[in-house]
Amino acid sequence: MTIDERVRAQFRLDTNCPVEMEREYRIMINERRDLKGARVIDGISSFFRVIIYRGDSYIMADNAVLDWAKEKYSFYKPEWFCKYHNLRELDRKLNEYGYEISDTHVYMLPDSKAETIEYEGELPYKETWLYDKEIAEWFKKYGKDDNPCPHAMAGSVNQPDRIGLLLTEGDRIVAMSGVSEDCADLWQIGIDVLPGYEGHGLATYLTDMMKRKVMSLGHIPFYGTSESHSNSLSTGIRAGFIPSWCEVFVKQK
Repeated sequence: MTIDERVRAQFRLDTNCPVEMEREYRIMINERRDLKGARVIDGISSFFRVIIYRGDSYIMADNAVLDWAKEKYSFYKPEWFCKYHNLRELDRKLNEYGYEISDTHVYMLPDSKAETIEYEGELPYKETWLYDKEIAEWFKKYGKDDNPCPHAMAGSVNQPDRIGLLLTEGDRIVAMSGVSEDCADLWQIGIDVLPGYEGHGLATYLTDMMKRKVMSLGHIPFYGTSESHSNSLSTGIRAGFIPSWCEVFVKQK
């Protein structure tokens, strides 16, 4: 299957969407059901779930708001879902049932036309790959509260850290990229560059390296950030990713 087909298969799981509906409609609104294999995100509820992918809406709603969602969004243009007036109205509706919008995020998938990133000059730092044993030792050493690289190594229960790429200068941590297993097929890349080392292309280099490592293992790497984080968006694009979908996250109040 292509990356697009694999990603859509995951989104159908995430939103209880029958493949027959996906073939017929571009706006898909389904009853809430937590299916095996769906992505589970720490602190986020499946009461209402929205994924806007390449002009299509994958929406899942609890029975309490399902009829409202169908009336509201069956003809709502997906590309404008995250306009503030719509999010404000959605948030008010969720509030009636003890829920609220937690966040919105932009996500990126590999660009098949991207070229390999070459770090300019000789990389002056030591590279160390971290896997299961090393990751366990990392959290034993730092825990979650003192973790110097919380975006690369998040320590999530539902999205376990699988691989890290650490740059060090002597005993000093310079930067790290990491990837979490958000589901069997989609693995999410995170990046941290420590103060004093920004602006030298390390984030782009490490993100590209991790992207290629994940793809070599047969998984799909993806990269996410906030819409307002222009530096992070630029890193993703330079590392060979292309904006592909957004999600609206809901949590209990």
